[in-house]
Amino acid sequence: MRINHNISAMQTNSQLRKTNKNLDTALERLSSGYRINRAADDAAGMAISRKMKTQIEGLERASMNSSDGISVIQTAEGALNEVTAMLQRMRQLAVQAANGTNTTDDRMSIQQELNQLTAEIQRISTTTEFNTKTLLDGNIDNNSYSNVPGLELIYASDTVPSVEYQMTLTCDPRQAVVVGGEPSITEIGEEEAGTITINGYSVYLREGTSLEDAFASIRNLCDSMNIKAFFGDASSMDGTPDTAGYEELDIGDGNLIFMSRGYGSSQKISIQCNNPNLADAFGLSTDTITAYGVDAKIELGEGFSPTATISGSGDIVYVRDSNNFEMRYQITPGTVGTDFTDATADGSEEQDWAADGDIEATSTLLSAGPMYLQVGANEDQTMEVRIPRTDPVTLGIASINVCTQEGAEAAITLYDNAVNEVSSIRAKLGAYQNRLDHTITNLDVTGLNMTESMSRIEDVDMAEEMTVYTQQSVLDQAGTAMLAQANQRPQNILSLLNG
Repeated sequence: MRINHNISAMQTNSQLRKTNKNLDTALERLSSGYRINRAADDAAGMAISRKMKTQIEGLERASMNSSDGISVIQTAEGALNEVTAMLQRMRQLAVQAANGTNTTDDRMSIQQELNQLTAEIQRISTTTEFNTKTLLDGNIDNNSYSNVPGLELIYASDTVPSVEYQMTLTCDPRQAVVVGGEPSITEIGEEEAGTITINGYSVYLREGTSLEDAFASIRNLCDSMNIKAFFGDASSMDGTPDTAGYEELDIGDGNLIFMSRGYGSSQKISIQCNNPNLADAFGLSTDTITAYGVDAKIELGEGFSPTATISGSGDIVYVRDSNNFEMRYQITPGTVGTDFTDATADGSEEQDWAADGDIEATSTLLSAGPMYLQVGANEDQTMEVRIPRTDPVTLGIASINVCTQEGAEAAITLYDNAVNEVSSIRAKLGAYQNRLDHTITNLDVTGLNMTESMSRIEDVDMAEEMTVYTQQSVLDQAGTAMLAQANQRPQNILSLLNG
């Protein structure tokens, strides 16, 4: 027997180190639950699992984003639900006002409620918010700008491309205006007593009525028909389509002027006086004098299809084409500078207009503005949500007046159109919400499947690893015992020497 290095002990120690390393690995995996705890455990598997982890977290955040989007849509739709309820009430009031059993005072009471409801629709449009983001004032829609300050795009349908649209503004919107004479009396005398009829409704001015009381009666009648009656200096009229074109004066000073509060060809003022002396006193006529407002007018240029059509309604111009293409422009009175000749109440002139130079305009519709929801884990995985401006102007109910039979009848159709438009917007919001519901389901399912795939790569098989741990534990105990035996073998040499 040779005394040499204790080879058996060294071999046993080497195997024990390997066993301890395997045992440490098994313990680490069992305690962490992961098969890959460091890149050295599985370099390719670690790279794949980290990439999948990034996608899974992105999908989870995208699902939450979609839920937030649903909350925004529900907020807007809830506000529009209340707008619909108010419009239905307003239509009911219009039907009530159209009944011939109502007096003028009855219709004026109905008009007061309509005015309050209209103001509330405007308030809802302005103040409906989600996380301080306003929803119904057009801020969540395609932005636009124009090189002419008085030209504003207030609505564009979803099928309108985001490009430049060129047009020519040819006529400003105008109220219906009838200019009377300067009153030649301070009190209605016996010879002047008579009736003034405005749009088919009459006011009787009896003997002894002062000029102030006579004007108050005329003004109150005009108010019921959405007409403004005032005294102004007709000589100061500069052609601008607004009351600012006349210098308003005190009662009895200047001309008696009748001006519709609304714009466009739907506005009408028809005046007739049954007494020649009364007509002379106010610069009126015994013949019926009628004036109509003027709609804003434009001509289309580049950017529009040759099949696009134009229609005007007051200060709003509608451009429509196939595939539900629709744009609405609002033109501020005075933008073009159109020269208007207003009708005179004695019949000497009719209301007319003459172009004073056209205005070339460019309106640019941008793709920026809508709310883009990040509904995916990667770039460009977004969903566009557009909510158009919804207020009395865009709904076409800003200047409705039901104080006359004709006005009440027309209001019924206008409210019908407004209800249909709001319902269309709500339907689009409902479609958005249903789409997002499916988006969330898809994201959750995709995230679940990717998590399962990542688990197969990254997570430890507890049963298998426990088997490995048990095996390595037994080997560790056996190796430790054998190392002790191997270390004991040199003692046999000493026993030979001692013998």
